[in-house]
Amino acid sequence: MAIRAELEGNLTKNPEGKIVTIDGEQRPIVELRVFSDVGRKVGDRWEQDDERSSAVDVTIWSKSLGDAVLKHFRKGNRVLVTGGLHLNEYTDAQGAHHAGLRLGAESVALIPYRIESVAFAPSKREADAAEAS
Repeated sequence: MAIRAELEGNLTKNPEGKIVTIDGEQRPIVELRVFSDVGRKVGDRWEQDDERSSAVDVTIWSKSLGDAVLKHFRKGNRVLVTGGLHLNEYTDAQGAHHAGLRLGAESVALIPYRIESVAFAPSKREADAAEAS
């Protein structure tokens, strides 16, 4: 069982769609990297606390959530991700050991910093009414 966590930060790169094979079955996933910056007050100003700030890898297993993130999210977006957090350890092809945090996303929300406009798709009822006319 993973630790349930909320992660707020900026996307360090554009979301990336991939296909992985699990038990012989191919599944689409979306991967993100979120830099969670933690601030601290120094005198009368705030600055980033590098010892407490960190990057976290995020995997989206839900196809519908992954498709929406691929369509609407970009590098630099401020996001809030919730899901299960665990330590991801692996050995690369050269034999080097790596470890880092990975969050399996259950939800990803866009925090509206640096957004100039938002456009909404019509609701199903609005689309049906427009089609009927």
